[in-house]
Amino acid sequence: MSVGIGIVGRDVEFTLGGGALLGVTSKGISFANEMGDTTDDDASGWKEFLATPLLKSAAFSVSGQTKNLELMKAYFNSSQIFEVEMTYPDGSTLTFDAAMTGAPSFTHESNSISTYEASFESSGAVVFVAGT
Repeated sequence: MSVGIGIVGRDVEFTLGGGALLGVTSKGISFANEMGDTTDDDASGWKEFLATPLLKSAAFSVSGQTKNLELMKAYFNSSQIFEVEMTYPDGSTLTFDAAMTGAPSFTHESNSISTYEASFESSGAVVFVAGT
C-alpha cells in the first residue's frame, strides 16, 4: 500500500550555468537563516531572536562520475558565479545564482570510474516557482 508521494532523486533535474552536468549521482540543497539574537534580562533565561533573519542563504552540492571534464572547464574558463536551476517532477523550479565555494575536486582511482565533487553558495535571492 502506498503511503504518499515522494521525490526520486534522479527525477530532480538541474542545470549549472545553463547546461546539464553529466554523470551526476548526488545533488543536495540546504537553506540557512542567520538570526539576530535579541536576548536580554527580560527574556527570563529564554533565547530570543528578531522575527526576520539577518541573512538568508542556500548551499548546493553536487557529485558524480566524471564522464567528461566540463565542471573543470567551467571552473577555469568562466566567471565563478553560476546560475543553478533545479526542476522537480511537478514542474516546480528553484533558481539562484551561486558562487563555487568548494572548487571541484576529482578522484582518480586506478580501477574505478573517476569522480567529482563541487559545492556552491547562493549569491542573491533564491526564487521558487511552484509547479502544477
